[in-house]
Amino acid sequence: MKLAIATYRDEIAPCFEAAKRFQICLLEKGKVISKEFINCDRSGPIARLRLLKDAGVEALLCNGIRSFYKDMLEAENLKVYKDLTGKVETSLKHFLRGGIKPSEKTEEKKEAPCLFELGELVEMTREYLSNNGFMIENDESDFPIDIVASLKCPRCNKPIRVAVCCAGHVFYWEKEVMELRSISENFDAAVYVHAAQDQVLKTCRDFNINLLDPWILENPEEDDAPLPVFKIPIKGHEAIFDNKTNWKKVNKQR
Repeated sequence: MKLAIATYRDEIAPCFEAAKRFQICLLEKGKVISKEFINCDRSGPIARLRLLKDAGVEALLCNGIRSFYKDMLEAENLKVYKDLTGKVETSLKHFLRGGIKPSEKTEEKKEAPCLFELGELVEMTREYLSNNGFMIENDESDFPIDIVASLKCPRCNKPIRVAVCCAGHVFYWEKEVMELRSISENFDAAVYVHAAQDQVLKTCRDFNINLLDPWILENPEEDDAPLPVFKIPIKGHEAIFDNKTNWKKVNKQR
């Protein structure tokens, strides 16, 4: 049989829909006969479904996968083993020993809607930030930061460095927010791009993370906040947020 493993470096990829690489293992009598990697350069989960089907895959090991796509795979007689984490080789050995069972058709956790694919969302966010005066840095950042941008404070002229995470790296948004909170401690501010659902708004507010709704990226509105994108006061720049009148005067002089 052919087994596919959604991978991120040497670990199980957090989200099937965003996985860029799959390890394909040919198994016979409980042993691995051969291994190869295939890349998915196209965006979108449908491209991944086709990739696995064309490769003749009969089983998939993954972490998060939305119910809709899991059902599509199972309709093609492909067994799905989900909610797996950790090293790829460890999961493979566990699977060969019979320690991993196919996912049952149980009631799924409520899933946040996927309005845009990750790659598309990153590009839309990059364009939106550039149009609002941000300078985009080109250096690569740690997971799950997609964009590092900076904006000069209109009052003190000091740069405000921002870590931006676009939704879609992992299955549940809570994990992304927690990862962003941890990795962005060395930045002046953090921005999470996700649909403005009540619980997401509350969690981001509790963690001092600015939420940017993807619909705003497609339908830009005039932002009367003291600094574009930011709804939460930034440490060291609180005075701007306290006086919108002064902000408007400064903004006109720019």
